[in-house]
Amino acid sequence: MKAHKPRHSLHVLSVLLGLVLPGAALAESTPSFDNRYSNRPAEWFDAVSEMDYFNTSLTRSWQLNEACNDAGAFTVASYNIFHNVPFVTDFGDEMEQSLGKVFKCADILLFQEAWDYDDIILDGPKADLAARGYGMVTPSGYYCDDSLDGAIENDCSGLVMFYKSGTSLVKELGFKAFTNVTGFDVHKEKGVWGAIFAKEGRYYYVFNTHLTYGENSHLDGHAASDGSRISNMQESLAFIQGAVAANKASYPPAHVLFGGDFNADFDSTVANSKGYQLLMQASASGAFLEPYAYRGAGAVLGGFETAGFQSNWPGTSVDTGPNGMSTGQKGDFDTVLLGKPTWFGTCPAASISYSGWAPAWKTLDTQQRKWPFYTHSDHYGRWLKVKPGCQAPGAP
Repeated sequence: MKAHKPRHSLHVLSVLLGLVLPGAALAESTPSFDNRYSNRPAEWFDAVSEMDYFNTSLTRSWQLNEACNDAGAFTVASYNIFHNVPFVTDFGDEMEQSLGKVFKCADILLFQEAWDYDDIILDGPKADLAARGYGMVTPSGYYCDDSLDGAIENDCSGLVMFYKSGTSLVKELGFKAFTNVTGFDVHKEKGVWGAIFAKEGRYYYVFNTHLTYGENSHLDGHAASDGSRISNMQESLAFIQGAVAANKASYPPAHVLFGGDFNADFDSTVANSKGYQLLMQASASGAFLEPYAYRGAGAVLGGFETAGFQSNWPGTSVDTGPNGMSTGQKGDFDTVLLGKPTWFGTCPAASISYSGWAPAWKTLDTQQRKWPFYTHSDHYGRWLKVKPGCQAPGAP
């Protein structure tokens, strides 16, 4: 719980007077949420209780995120939780804001950087998600546990999936550790893993990854970092191809979805984004559709997928919250890629919806978007909803 500062000297005086004046009020009412507070999330955080801060009817600058009806479709959301910060610091409030109404429709949640599974299992998130209808799955044979002080990232993929009730886990597809990892990530078990899920009579192959960060995450010419990510993408594609080929006779895939933190940003309005360059250099562009391709296919864009949107959105204010760790440009590089039917033998997409999502705070006067205070604001998430354009196996 947060520690509150005195709101102003008059409040202190009123408390002192209350000790000697009979009938004096001992509690101060919540101040009115006005334009000034809406422009200053940190000041509002200090002025009110934590309960009031996350009360969307009182704190009107909070904007819950994407809502969708996924009947007949399949939705995957991907989010880098960054060292479990959203999980171990007020999970319920923060995740409700950062995931928002995505929870109402996402069949699969892909998380990266869950370096200590105990934080998820013991500290509440697993139970909270279970209450919302989600089951948890981690790579079989791999358990991330903070058994050494300060070594939570050692020998750990940090990958977790949650799947919603009504979407069943059919088969786990194993974990493939990358052979080329460099820079800050050499001590982590970077890799790719996947599973087959079933919904409404169709099978969906879903894969989760976190590519090497190295010394430069932007695919901007650092040879070792760029080479590692290209190798990671090549190994991922080979792993995904093999898994689909080995299982498609028993479980014909409606779609293949590949999500995670690629450490190379995909821009929905730029054809030759860093993410697309990564696919090209890894000879994977023929296998996956990406955000620019979604727009070209007439995708329905979510409310936060604005022109020029990138997962490393730079924001409009400095990150001052206790959970934030970045300055300047913010964000990770989460994206959900859709396997091309011609490559994997899947259904064409009858419709695609796509968006980015994160904690949203819009000021009351200018509608300028700001980072809230009590959120982990370094990372942005993405979601993709796709409706298959062919019948389920065995359907009349």
